[in-house]
Amino acid sequence: MLFAIMMIGFIANKAGIIDEYANKKFSSLVVNITAPAMILASSEGAASLGSKKDALLVLLVAVSMYAFLGLMSLTVRRLFRIPAGEEGVYRFMIVFGNNAFMGFPVVQAIFGDNALFYAAIFNIPNNILAYSYGVYLLTKHRGEGGNFRWQNMVNPGVVSAVLTLLLFLLGLSLPSFAITTLDCVGNITTPLAMIVIGASLANVPLKSVLKDVKIYLFSLYKMILLPALIWSVARLLIKNPVVLGVLVIISAMPCATIAVMLSTEYGGDAKTASRYVFVSTVLSVITIPIVAYFMVL
Repeated sequence: MLFAIMMIGFIANKAGIIDEYANKKFSSLVVNITAPAMILASSEGAASLGSKKDALLVLLVAVSMYAFLGLMSLTVRRLFRIPAGEEGVYRFMIVFGNNAFMGFPVVQAIFGDNALFYAAIFNIPNNILAYSYGVYLLTKHRGEGGNFRWQNMVNPGVVSAVLTLLLFLLGLSLPSFAITTLDCVGNITTPLAMIVIGASLANVPLKSVLKDVKIYLFSLYKMILLPALIWSVARLLIKNPVVLGVLVIISAMPCATIAVMLSTEYGGDAKTASRYVFVSTVLSVITIPIVAYFMVL
């Protein structure tokens, strides 16, 4: 389905319906409005599926996973021979996966509805870090990455993620009208994000994408090797099989679609992000079942 929606964006660009200006505006819409709405809407579902004790445990596990992936992202420059100053987008794609768009449905299919609570908690640090540390990685090549810039850290994505965490921990909920509205707007995020990626790919020769061996090696490194490393260590420490399974499945997701939108919004390498999101999403049809079979089931 995601691949088909990407192709709609690709065709729309080729037909002149979506040009580069429109694509940038759609990216800005996802980054600043629809994705934050989806994050806030998730606060209602998480609150009804698990306890605060479980939430804090999963939050600790999630933060540990992102710290590990952040350290492993330092290896990509040498492993994949990336020129100096261009590794930011690659490091972003190692750390951040397609948790919400793909992770939630896969977790639900394998573990059932109750596991969505764990997936939602995993997504909280993902959202906070993607809009702060992620923006830092995507802009550091422009000389803006010497330190964090507060104007980049205080944005709709971070604010909505922090509010979601506070609402959950304090046992509060938004009015039903607000949740319904946010959920409706948030539901736009996945199809619009995939259309943006497809439209971005229309400006990249697909033959060069499909013939680039580095993309395949990078995708296997992210979606097979790193989840295997996480599983080999985490299974010795985590006794809850569902928490362990969700951890491994989330770590095996393809490159985050938000990489394209944030790159477009903040002047990062959107073309590289589009190519890697496209290929890793297609390959995930094979890699996710492999990870699930050997490490989870």
